Amino acid sequence: MGDRQHKFNPTNIFLYQSKKQLKGSIKGDELRQELEGQRVLNVNVLDCLLAHPDLIPEEWKEKYIFFFGTIYRNSRGNLFVRYLRWNGSEWIWICLWLVSGFPANCFSAVAS
Repeated sequence: MGDRQHKFNPTNIFLYQSKKQLKGSIKGDELRQELEGQRVLNVNVLDCLLAHPDLIPEEWKEKYIFFFGTIYRNSRGNLFVRYLRWNGSEWIWICLWLVSGFPANCFSAVAS
């Protein structure tokens, strides 16, 4: 088999936003259900973007980009998802509980 490498292209990422987010916010659990059946991206893409920040589109700086393809569970059973954000000087990742509200500046990374 040889060593297959995939050339990453951020233009192949669609930023999904629920209609409910435009009116306020949506709980992460509900958003996760809306995303079922979509090709949500996992944290491998998030980690790739952090390793190569030059690939991140400039217009993403005002957005929080969530990677629902990987859901974490802590020792108490609480679920959370990691997201990418600009902190004013560099790109970082943070996590948010799925019981939290996801407002209008939150987008879900989906393969286009």
